Amino acid sequence: MYALTLPQLLEQVKRPGAAVAFNFISLDDMLGIVKAAEVESVPVIIQVTQAALAHVGIDYMAAVGMAAARRARVPVCLHLDHATDFALIMQGIKLGFSSVMIDASALAYEENVKATRRVVDVAHSVGVSVEAELGRIGGREDNAMGDGPDWLTDPDQAEQFIAETGVDALAPSVGTAHGIYTGTPAVRFDLIRAIAVRVDKPLVLHGGSDLPDEVVREAIRSGIRKFNVGTDLRIAHARSLKKMFDSVGDVSASHALAARQTGIEAVCEEARKKIRMCRV
Repeated sequence: MYALTLPQLLEQVKRPGAAVAFNFISLDDMLGIVKAAEVESVPVIIQVTQAALAHVGIDYMAAVGMAAARRARVPVCLHLDHATDFALIMQGIKLGFSSVMIDASALAYEENVKATRRVVDVAHSVGVSVEAELGRIGGREDNAMGDGPDWLTDPDQAEQFIAETGVDALAPSVGTAHGIYTGTPAVRFDLIRAIAVRVDKPLVLHGGSDLPDEVVREAIRSGIRKFNVGTDLRIAHARSLKKMFDSVGDVSASHALAARQTGIEAVCEEARKKIRMCRV
């Protein structure tokens, strides 16, 4: 199989319902994510952030993602997430990412439109889909630990943004944040519905980790079509490794640990929970 664009993959996800987009930072993450999608028989979006690429390198991560798309028994979209660097996005497209996100949300509206349109023009010319962000989604991804009413996405502006940029998917700010919540998130379902009425493109919910199941389901019923998860997988993976190291004692070679596939199974189990949660 080859990597699908985001619109191509979402065509295979019935409404109401959302495709889950899982962030990966290692081969074990990828294997666990794909296994979960295959067991649940659903299309899946596998994505990696610009921040993660800074630690590993885009060549390695693209190769892992492309291999997963070829070998998986379910449709796969390979997505570059939260990229702010135009050169990195172009490199990602050359390496096989079938979808990219240009995150120019920290810029003024006019500059966001300009930066997004520049990516769309190139990506669409080679058959790659584009996601963008309007408003500001707080949390660890932005190194911003707060939010406010000025960060929320205006529905009328969202409609204008789509018309001016031609993006394939929009990530609005509706009250979620990246990472673990310090309190109860006030997700604005009314705002999701208002944007969905004005925008004819899929809406993306960032900050999907640590949300109660019913919050996620109501967001999907309100119009979310792509649901992003990253932190919850990393926590599950880390906890599984800690438990394994605490139990095995002395190990003479690293392959003895790898053979246990502890991290893969932990990621798979957590990913399956998220997939089932998004079946509305």
